[in-house]
Amino acid sequence: MSVGIKALAKELNLSIATVSRALNSSGPVSADTRKRVLEAAAAMSYSPNISAGSLRKGRVDTIGLMLPVYTQGESYPLALFMALADGMQTVLMRHQLDLALFQSHSSESELTQIKRIVGRRQVDALIVSNTRRHDSRLDFLATQDIPFLAFGRSESGGEHAWLDLDIEALAEQAVDRLAGFGHRRIAVVMPGQDAMQAHIYLKSYKRALKRHGLAFDATLVRHSEFSERGGYRAADALVSMEDVPTAVLFQSDAMAIGAYRRFHEAGLTPGKDIAVTTGLLTGEVTAYLSPALTGFTLAPRELGMRMAEAMLSQIPGTGHYEGTRIEQVWPLQLVARPSDEFVLKA
Repeated sequence: MSVGIKALAKELNLSIATVSRALNSSGPVSADTRKRVLEAAAAMSYSPNISAGSLRKGRVDTIGLMLPVYTQGESYPLALFMALADGMQTVLMRHQLDLALFQSHSSESELTQIKRIVGRRQVDALIVSNTRRHDSRLDFLATQDIPFLAFGRSESGGEHAWLDLDIEALAEQAVDRLAGFGHRRIAVVMPGQDAMQAHIYLKSYKRALKRHGLAFDATLVRHSEFSERGGYRAADALVSMEDVPTAVLFQSDAMAIGAYRRFHEAGLTPGKDIAVTTGLLTGEVTAYLSPALTGFTLAPRELGMRMAEAMLSQIPGTGHYEGTRIEQVWPLQLVARPSDEFVLKA
């Protein structure tokens, strides 16, 4: 069982100040006394008071990560964020820093939680995910004396560090692939609620359509929740159209998984009667669908490590990262599978 500095000082019949100076080599203490204190500390399993040390430094040696807002049914990002957290911790441990995870159930409660975290100084810096085009969280953090990093771009928060996935390339490559198979009515399904990724996604989708000489049709754009249920509902709306699209681009693999069921109910087999592709592949389930789902992948652990470095660059005293504000788009790799290999014959 470990002891604190008070018990150690009492055992040695020394003042707490003397024991502290001996342990930290921070003041005039004789060599004999220092040796005596260190030997007793080892023998008694002395454990320093981390909280007191943190208060003296003005830091708590902890970085906070805000997980996406939890909505029942939208559990798809957990595997991705756990891999990101693993990468972050790999870097943070080198600097004796910890990672704390936070999550809320709504955008409103999340902002309240962030204000509480900052007000109580529970962390030295904060990483915010799932950014919105107009993001009150970033606007708030920009007014506070705390470093922060956005996982995603935004029009809010002024000049700040951020990392984001290459959503532009994702949408354009997907449209290029579908157009190359002869498709002209390409639907897109994505989240609403001012999600910045959806905003970038839609702009890139429109740009790719124009490049292929395809007219934009607003009726082919569907907004739904990031879940299997959301994908099912969006697919239901699409198959109910008088002129059903021949290809559908989903922003999340969870949406595509839900859509598979509705397509099958409508007698449409992905890869045979309708082309289906998705954005980020967040797990292995999509490889076991029939047919396997086309999408994009990344190296989440490496991205997590880069996020930690980007965060450390905002914190004084963290070595060679310091002083560099990182603004970076992270590449994605296409994983081509049979779900969208439906060639539309003229």
